[in-house]
Amino acid sequence: MSLSSKLKIGQNGLKLQAVGILNSTLRVMALSLFISGAAATISEKAMAASSLTIVADRAKIVRIAGEVGSVIVGNPSFADVSVQKKFIIVHGRNFGQTNILVLDEDGETMADLEVTIVKGPDRNVSVYRAGKKASYACAPKCESTLQVGDDDGYFETVKKSIETKMGLAKQASQLTAN
Repeated sequence: MSLSSKLKIGQNGLKLQAVGILNSTLRVMALSLFISGAAATISEKAMAASSLTIVADRAKIVRIAGEVGSVIVGNPSFADVSVQKKFIIVHGRNFGQTNILVLDEDGETMADLEVTIVKGPDRNVSVYRAGKKASYACAPKCESTLQVGDDDGYFETVKKSIETKMGLAKQASQLTAN
């Protein structure tokens, strides 16, 4: 007997059974729509999530679909961000990992970036003497530079040289401004 014949023949019991079948069908359809909507939301968020590798002391432009409202950097020791309307500029500070969240004006996540900051290219050289590390940037002549993990004495010496050089440059720029 088909469902339509049960409805013609049946009394309250059969009508309730038909309504039960109809409700089950509607529940299955609603569940299917919910699952497909959730899958679409998950896939959109997965597309917004990506990884980014940046060399320390360098910057990279990341284009964003839509206008950027605000940006949150997980650990500013590793990366810093400059915000423009449709893109951000990510600056690698120290090598390590962090994340960057890009939000729109309504606070909705536009991008979730896993950021890895790596040591510079082959022109950076680490020299170890008696277990003490010193870093050099060689392009083409090798010059002292600072990297995380350098020997404390070496680090302080190079830091003082850099501060002295920056101080002299600042004084020179003030002389030419007057």
